[in-house]
Amino acid sequence: FGNRNNNDIERLQNLPAVPVDDRAAEVSQAVLFSGIVGGCVAINAFGGLFGMEDLTPITNLVVGIAITTVVVDNFFDAIVMGGSAVAKMNEDKLPAGAKNMSAPQKEDMPMGIGTGSMTGSVVRGLSRLLNVNTERDCQCEAAAVFAAYSLGLPCFAFQPNALEGASLVIDSMRSEPRTDDDAQNIQGSLDNLASDSGLLKMLIWLLAPVAMELSKYPQLMSSDPCEAQGFVNRLSDQARNNMQYASALLDALPENEEQTNDYLRWALAEADLLLRNNKNIVDALSKALAGGAATVGDCVAILEEW
Repeated sequence: FGNRNNNDIERLQNLPAVPVDDRAAEVSQAVLFSGIVGGCVAINAFGGLFGMEDLTPITNLVVGIAITTVVVDNFFDAIVMGGSAVAKMNEDKLPAGAKNMSAPQKEDMPMGIGTGSMTGSVVRGLSRLLNVNTERDCQCEAAAVFAAYSLGLPCFAFQPNALEGASLVIDSMRSEPRTDDDAQNIQGSLDNLASDSGLLKMLIWLLAPVAMELSKYPQLMSSDPCEAQGFVNRLSDQARNNMQYASALLDALPENEEQTNDYLRWALAEADLLLRNNKNIVDALSKALAGGAATVGDCVAILEEW
């Protein structure tokens, strides 16, 4: 990967960054928001049984503020557009003073409300908690299976993760005694993945679900782009803590954060290209998985176009 020609360098410079999301924080904020609103609603509904009627005005206020903030923060443009349309339709009925009034600008709203920055993570977290999309999950699984099968990776390919990827690289480096002189051979029964090309294969597999989901949806729900970075981090830890594999891993791993980002961007682009060039096969595989009755043999038949 380090020996790139001018065309590769130009292509790399034009590649988009790998998307990132903080899904743990989004889910935790959504759970907190749901807990507060749910608690207030529960007090309103059952407070009378426990002598908590005095809290009802407070809980109503909390629920009203919370819901209003979420709605205005995330649907500000729609609210302004709808309000302007209604005002224009009834312009002749408006008081003279109201006719000259204009809708507030998003930039002038306090605390950035209207931009989605205040409660956007709560909405995204609620989407993650409430979203169940089997078709979307199967599309990501099909992308991972096709990438792993095409790249010759001996792994459980449906749901890529950093731990399995790092374990596969380490397993491919395990030494086995030679039959002739009992010398140690760093190449075991698997192809050694501790190389530039080996790491790129693993990253393409890890990012294939991300590439698939990005090509169809605006938000990542079923795939996790952090797995690829986690894979690199796990191998870096192994290189520091396991002297047996340190030399080979350090030669293969990116040297710094900038090169790591280059690896990730390149792998995402290659995964996207691989899936687009084989769209019909991947779509057929995702439909078979979504049907719920496909066997491993059925998947292989689709991959081999039997």
